[in-house]
Amino acid sequence: MLDNLSLPEIPVGMPSSLLERRPDIRFAEEQLRAANARIGVAKSLYFPSISLSGLFGFASGDLSKLFESNSTIWDVGGGVFQPIFRWGEIRGEVKAAEGIQKQALYSYVQAVRNAFRETENALTDRTRTGEQLDAEGNRVTALSTYARLANMRYSEGVTSYLEVLDAERALFSSELSYTQIKSELYKTVVAIYQALAGSWLDQAAVESFRVEEDVEPRNIEYPEQSSPK
Repeated sequence: MLDNLSLPEIPVGMPSSLLERRPDIRFAEEQLRAANARIGVAKSLYFPSISLSGLFGFASGDLSKLFESNSTIWDVGGGVFQPIFRWGEIRGEVKAAEGIQKQALYSYVQAVRNAFRETENALTDRTRTGEQLDAEGNRVTALSTYARLANMRYSEGVTSYLEVLDAERALFSSELSYTQIKSELYKTVVAIYQALAGSWLDQAAVESFRVEEDVEPRNIEYPEQSSPK
């Protein structure tokens, strides 16, 4: 029975940081991080990578070897000069990496935008459907009273049984509509759960199953939520 089920409360002031746990946002974030790293790798090819300092702040062995009399590194074609003659190729790699980074950034922004839109839609649907349920609940109450009065009037011979049938038919239709709207209300909660990656429901579940005790209420410490993988 839907009437025996209780809807989890939507906490006030849920932080937007909950959206960071969504799988689509985490994936887009990892793609952007990888794209940024690729730019760093491409740009690093512009310059030779050696250790400049050794122990106690002295020049490193690699740095010292650059200036030994028998060093061939400064010869044309040596290892240090190789990147210089590949600037055109390296520049192309950097441009490609930057293009991938821009696409990753666009995808990340789109994922964040979509997350906020889904959350806003889900919360709006929850509010609207709740209002519809309240209105239909009031209608059920009114029709229940009307059906009861119609039965009383029929019992006293004031009206025909046709009025009773009309009242009960209207009541049944309203009760059916109420059940359907309440079912839609549960669907909106599922939509909120999906939009927020379910983060807030963990605390709601603890509250729902807390045993009532005849003692002073105590504060419950909820464990920190771990990011879903």
